[in-house]
Amino acid sequence: MKPKKHFSEPFDEGTKAKLEIFRKYFKEWLPVFISSHKKTYWKTIFIYDFFSGEGKDSDGNYGSPLVILDVLNEYKDLVEKTKVKIKVILNEYDYETLQVLQTNINNFDYNRDKIEVKLYNKSFKEFFNEIHPLMRTNPEIPRLMFLDQFGIKEITEEVFRKLTALDRTDFIFFISSSFVRRFNELTEFSTYIKINKKEFDGKKPFHSHRVVFDYYKSLINNNYRLAPFSIKKGKNIYGLIFGSKNTYGLEKFLKVGWNINPHTGDANFNIDEEKIIEGQLSIFDEDNTVKKLALLHRKLERNIFEKKENKIYNLYVETLEFGCLPKHCNEFLRRMEKENKIKIQGILVSDKIHTFANQKDFEIKIL
Repeated sequence: MKPKKHFSEPFDEGTKAKLEIFRKYFKEWLPVFISSHKKTYWKTIFIYDFFSGEGKDSDGNYGSPLVILDVLNEYKDLVEKTKVKIKVILNEYDYETLQVLQTNINNFDYNRDKIEVKLYNKSFKEFFNEIHPLMRTNPEIPRLMFLDQFGIKEITEEVFRKLTALDRTDFIFFISSSFVRRFNELTEFSTYIKINKKEFDGKKPFHSHRVVFDYYKSLINNNYRLAPFSIKKGKNIYGLIFGSKNTYGLEKFLKVGWNINPHTGDANFNIDEEKIIEGQLSIFDEDNTVKKLALLHRKLERNIFEKKENKIYNLYVETLEFGCLPKHCNEFLRRMEKENKIKIQGILVSDKIHTFANQKDFEIKIL
């Protein structure tokens, strides 16, 4: 459970950043599943907040439960028109905290006819193990999960593998990455997350979350999509890990990240120590190149000219897996065409690449 002081004080900037990312992604996710003009194959959607807290801080800033209801209010027209049932599941282990949350929910104005809010008072492990079998037997139901654990111990390898095996389920979970770096050799840490000290050797402290992300990514043996976002809080680095089975979900999360940080898209600080200053150019070319995009372009170049990849959709997927957006791939492809190295056959898109998965004429030709 979270210490009560977390809510008896104003949220710090790191917490606000985390909640803002969740808000922005929820706003991207929700319309996809309740838009009335689309044919749907589900009757219900679920939004889970497994570590809910009180709902707001001492200054009245919304915590995740009220963020969920606030976003649903932003889409009130869709909520009123949709035939899809909306269920918000809030869990808080500490009973006193749950009572405060209940009061805050009761005092919040939302459409109670269309939105069902249910509160639970259980440990995460108990609650997740209880509902997981139901999730497996109803794979068609869309779910969004926010797992704002306090520390590192709840999202174990077992839980992570269960999460990534779920269909039509997107999740965002929080982890204290600096603590993993600092204490990974202690028994109480290695019980929950098996990262060796050598994994951090040679890595800068502010890259701690990237190391943690690589560990979780190594646990996947399917096409499940993951993306990280690092958050700086004082001297410590925390982070979010996003997961989805769908490239569309990954694309939307990356879009949120790149809107926050237009240089790398995966941190609320200058994680790669870019030297670019808006409106100013260095006399050294290497200082004027965004490192992450330069690395992406090299990767795409190898895929095209060495591995002979000619499917634009596949290049888009590689781009997303690298943590970049389709537009970043397009910039490279247009440059290659301008240099008469390739010929683009078909069209380039900036979003919704999942709709182009089976386009046979969506290719490039090496000249």
